[in-house]
Amino acid sequence: MRWISASLVPVWAASVLATINWKQFHPELAARQIDPRDYVAAKAAPVEKRQAQPLFLSEQTQTALTSSFAEFAVNGSGIPEVDFDVGESYAGLLPIEGNDTSNQLYFWFFPSTNPAAQESKEILIWLTGGPGCSSVGELLQENGPFLWQPGVFKPFANKWSWHHLSNVVWVDQPIGSGFSQGTVTAKDEHDVARQFLGFWRNFVDTFALQGYKVYVTGSSYSGMYTPYIASAMLDANDTAYYNVSGMMIFDGLYSKEPISTDIPVAAFISQWKDIFAFNDSFTQTIQTAADQCGYTAYLEKYLAFPPAGVQPSALPGQVDDNNAKADCGLFINVYLAAQELNPCFSVYEIASRCPLAFDPLGFASGTFYTPAGAGPVYFDRADVKAAINAPVNQTWEFCASQPVFVNNTDNSQNAGPGSQPVIPHVIDRTKNVILGHGSQDFVLIAAGTLLTIQNLTFGGKLGFQEQPTAPLYIPYHSGNDDLTQVAGAGVIGTTHTERGLTYVGVAPAGHFLTMDQPAVAFRGLEILLGRVENFQSTVPFTTDTNSTGETAAETVGGGNRTLGSSVGVGAQTVASSVPTMAVVRAGAGRAMGGMGVGVLVALGTVMVSAVVF
Repeated sequence: MRWISASLVPVWAASVLATINWKQFHPELAARQIDPRDYVAAKAAPVEKRQAQPLFLSEQTQTALTSSFAEFAVNGSGIPEVDFDVGESYAGLLPIEGNDTSNQLYFWFFPSTNPAAQESKEILIWLTGGPGCSSVGELLQENGPFLWQPGVFKPFANKWSWHHLSNVVWVDQPIGSGFSQGTVTAKDEHDVARQFLGFWRNFVDTFALQGYKVYVTGSSYSGMYTPYIASAMLDANDTAYYNVSGMMIFDGLYSKEPISTDIPVAAFISQWKDIFAFNDSFTQTIQTAADQCGYTAYLEKYLAFPPAGVQPSALPGQVDDNNAKADCGLFINVYLAAQELNPCFSVYEIASRCPLAFDPLGFASGTFYTPAGAGPVYFDRADVKAAINAPVNQTWEFCASQPVFVNNTDNSQNAGPGSQPVIPHVIDRTKNVILGHGSQDFVLIAAGTLLTIQNLTFGGKLGFQEQPTAPLYIPYHSGNDDLTQVAGAGVIGTTHTERGLTYVGVAPAGHFLTMDQPAVAFRGLEILLGRVENFQSTVPFTTDTNSTGETAAETVGGGNRTLGSSVGVGAQTVASSVPTMAVVRAGAGRAMGGMGVGVLVALGTVMVSAVVF
């Protein structure tokens, strides 16, 4: 998820200056004064914890470690609002350095009941981005054992929970995120990685996980966190604690933000013109600005297969790392125009419409809207904190209000577009990296992931040599007759693999790919763990004991979409893989009449800092 803080925003017809920090953009939210503890203080009561031995540990280890993990045990039948047993789990705080409790990260660990997970001795880490957003929040709304998603009446058991495949731990990090505690000292991703490795050593010792294979996964700003942490683990050369075997990231930010925002935005609104529904004049204004700012030429040259060469560190249209040139801050302008037409427009899923669905975690598509009388958000309830061993006196926010980097600056972003050496390092060492992106994600446009790949040297070559055009196939599966949770199947995107790196473009998904298309994410995990060969495999899900046995009507290699076609881009030809990011002139837009944006945005200088999770 990403919420945007812009210190300078373009002037509208009324010359009103606005700030696109979601909380500031909706000042009525900040004006509400609610003490989250007041609402449930009377309800909070000691929760009886389960005393059963941990099922995932061997008998030899169980007796020795009973005292070390007992304090973290969670009563799976005692979680508020959840009317079923979520199973065995452990949660709490562990220090980032030795026994010093002044700085601690919060975790929630769900051992898997899947025999394959125990036989292979593996554990998967999930890290939410932000920076500063809570991994526990995504446990509840994306890939955890139970879900309570926006607009859903009550929590339900998640058929696609990742713990059905492997042991999984969700960690609130870095310091300042979620339930983590301590003083913010991180200045860059190297600091984040060092802190996490200290925590991880404590975690491994607590649960006797020495020698386990480690898979590091995450989304959004974890495109920064996850590669640095995985790379640092590999560099430690200590397989007892840091036996990294693969990495998977969805809708990631991997370098400077304009790569995923300003540079591809004109092509993106052309691709999705029927959803944005801008009038011709506004569309042409954006396209002209993209041409003049150098964005169109940049895409034509560098979004090519094989790559045209290493991309420059200095990006077009930018004064420096945080400032766009006059008339080049296109992303913010498009967002504001989209919100004029659709007040509930979401940068996370461009097809979203009003009304806003009630969100038990209070994020509500980045608006942080909660209806009057709703009470505190779920994880800030005292009874919930008590049930999951969270610090009861700490206010929980999905995304932290305060910076999680010193001076609110992650210095690792300044290295240039896709130039971080850590991603290729993880690819070359593990030969098992998956980068996926939803095509309807606007907060981080998928072209940014493709541009990053085309600027990375791995396996001795720069970028992908071929276009991502292979069909992404998801097996038909049982369970869709229960409308509580449904998931797509068939050919729903494109995929490509070279030299240990796989790209996945998912057509019907936004920023929260694991929420929008849980079966795709689940399949990705099967592939990451080595249970299934690739995204073109037609074998059923390994956990689907009642597989329908159906194959897609379109079959692998076909489809009701043209997934492998290409669109000419100047002298280059760029695959219209999902998402299609070919640069197309927008001069022939649809006439909108009264539905169009009535004013043109004065394209001004924009300084944007983002929270991406």
